[in-house]
Amino acid sequence: MSSQLHVRKLTRAIRSGCCCLGLFATAPAWAQDAAPSPDGDPARTLDTIVVTAGKLKESVREIAGSVSAVTDQQLQDIGAQSLADYIQRTPGVVFNNYQPGVSNVVMRGIATSSGNVQGQPTTGYFLNEIPLTEPGWTIAIPDIDAFDLNRVEVLRGPQGTLFGSASMGGAVNYIANVADASGFDAAAEATVSQTRNADVGFAAKAMVNLPIREDLLAVRAVAQYRDDPGFLDNIGTGRKGSNDSTLDGGRLSIVLTPDEGTTLTWLSLLQDIDNDDNSYRIAGLGELERNTALPEFTTTKVAVHSLRLDQDLGFADLTALLAYQKKEQDWRFDYTPVRGAYNADLGLDLASPLYIDSGGESRGKSIELRMASKPGGRVDWLVGGMYFDSDKDVYEQLGAEGAAAAFDRSALYGPGSGALIAPDGQVFNGFFTHLDGSEAALFGEASFHFNAQWKATIGGRLFRNKVRTTTTQVGFSTYPGDPIVSTQQTEEDGFNPKVSLSWQPNEDVMVYGLVSEGFRFGEPNTAGLSAYPVPSGSKSDSLVNYEIGTRTRWADGRLLLDATLFYVDWKDIQLRLQTPDLFNYASNGGKAYSRGIEFAATWRPVDSFEWQAAATWQHARLDEDLFILYYGIAPAGSQLPGSADWTVSNLLTYRFDARFQPTLSLSHQYVGGGISDLNSAVPGIQPNRQGNYNLFDLRYRMTFGTTDVTLFGSNLTDKRGITRSVTETNGTGEGLVRPRTYGVTVHWRY
Repeated sequence: MSSQLHVRKLTRAIRSGCCCLGLFATAPAWAQDAAPSPDGDPARTLDTIVVTAGKLKESVREIAGSVSAVTDQQLQDIGAQSLADYIQRTPGVVFNNYQPGVSNVVMRGIATSSGNVQGQPTTGYFLNEIPLTEPGWTIAIPDIDAFDLNRVEVLRGPQGTLFGSASMGGAVNYIANVADASGFDAAAEATVSQTRNADVGFAAKAMVNLPIREDLLAVRAVAQYRDDPGFLDNIGTGRKGSNDSTLDGGRLSIVLTPDEGTTLTWLSLLQDIDNDDNSYRIAGLGELERNTALPEFTTTKVAVHSLRLDQDLGFADLTALLAYQKKEQDWRFDYTPVRGAYNADLGLDLASPLYIDSGGESRGKSIELRMASKPGGRVDWLVGGMYFDSDKDVYEQLGAEGAAAAFDRSALYGPGSGALIAPDGQVFNGFFTHLDGSEAALFGEASFHFNAQWKATIGGRLFRNKVRTTTTQVGFSTYPGDPIVSTQQTEEDGFNPKVSLSWQPNEDVMVYGLVSEGFRFGEPNTAGLSAYPVPSGSKSDSLVNYEIGTRTRWADGRLLLDATLFYVDWKDIQLRLQTPDLFNYASNGGKAYSRGIEFAATWRPVDSFEWQAAATWQHARLDEDLFILYYGIAPAGSQLPGSADWTVSNLLTYRFDARFQPTLSLSHQYVGGGISDLNSAVPGIQPNRQGNYNLFDLRYRMTFGTTDVTLFGSNLTDKRGITRSVTETNGTGEGLVRPRTYGVTVHWRY
């Protein structure tokens, strides 16, 4: 029997013993290996998580870099459903929460907006190492449901060497459990909740793992449904709780292990998210109110399919990963407040609500081949290559009911013109973009063990990126002429190095230094529907990260203390800016830096009590004055959007020595104040502010055999924390932390 299968069976046995903080989870060897402590003492298992952050199997505490891992049991312990429930508990991270599919993670303050950027984001997202962030404007930000995840790896600092573009600030790597042929497994979970000013919420999830033939072939299926009722009342549409959100989907995994050294893994993910209305309240109205003439819906669909081969070659391990993804997203925005200007300029008499529809569809194909040496040698090495090809269609349309008739009555165009300008009767101006992008790269790393204490790692990535866009403009702005078609292209290549040195004098102390770089695609601009001219586009920006860190272990493994000092130098920043009529565009400009310290601690003085804490101080600022077209100058020293100078999190857990194994946990989060966009840094501009709030959650769990029952309360103080602000046509929109919510979760496992 292969060593991988031995690990699977041993891991299952460990889990069934309900010990070790839940740090062990069923997974193939490439995903996570973990072994019990020699003496079985739970206090010695705080640092046993093995991750693939470096595309090798390494203990999270032996990596010369800033890596955190949230395990499956930890996700269950805090009742995690989505990114919002756990990602901000890791050091150096601010989560600009808005609604699933469009919320953004910012690491070390590296961002120019708290929302979607105009090109690639500064944080990369991966599912079992499959890249999910394509070139150009990101169609959707993945928010993988936490049920039956093995763990979530959070890599802070640029990951350009091994993970490629769109990971300048860091990367989030979801590791989903895959099929296990060593035995049957199943789990189910149901949650009922009540949020202030909302209807009753519900979530139901299930997993089954079927060994078709023991130790040879297995299938694992996961199904999920989540209904988060809206808590904002839209006084314009007359609907209470208008911002309903539902998520449904699942995963399918098939694993074939034909022999000791070969594993074939198929993994599919399907996810649909429907948001009935925007999740911004409008400042100046009631504390949970918004006002639009029509619902501002968002729909998101994500499909990912992948095939992975892990082959033992004897002298090395070969990994081949093929993947296909398709993402769709459609938005509607209320543009009614500017209807009067259109009526006046075009001689119309529109009376129905005016809207902008935008969104698109992206399709991506990726392949990665790599080989890694067997661990334990004087030199550990990894070499590989990848290719990611993406094409997408993005649209932006302006319309209103009765638009065709309005144009027919227009003195500017004459009778019958409305049918030509608004052929569907509603959309009277449109802008369409087709984008083709590709990324090709060769990458590698080598670690040299000088002796048992010193290790140096040198790596690099040689890359070439191409983006080509074709834009088409139709409607009243081109009538009576032909549609306007234009083409733009950017092409860039470069090399991203990485160097680290670590010193481990004993098993309780590790100190390292690291220098690394990150990159992302440049982005051609399109004129869009704005009445204002915009620059031709942006080019790739340059970012270098310097950090010194230490990981220490005290009190015979009962206390873990980690600290990291970092400095990030950022040049030719890709900017997401906005015209006065609220259309976004990309540009480059200026320099910025981010410096700070990240701290994390886990303390278990006795087996029944544990305290996890994380704190980050960072200073993410413009390094020189930045001219913003149409607005003015953001002065040097201005805070970068989406960042916070201070973030703090605490999780205290007490396990009672009593019947039904009762467990009580109290969690706390603090997010410092910040701004949501660079326009807010310009003197005289009304700033869009966010942050500066504390959150408290409480959970009480009891175990009845194979069933856990948890009572919970979230946002106990009912804080109106602002997670993101935007300028809208009818005022300032403020995304909010979900109001006080309480409920019960029942989790059953086989």
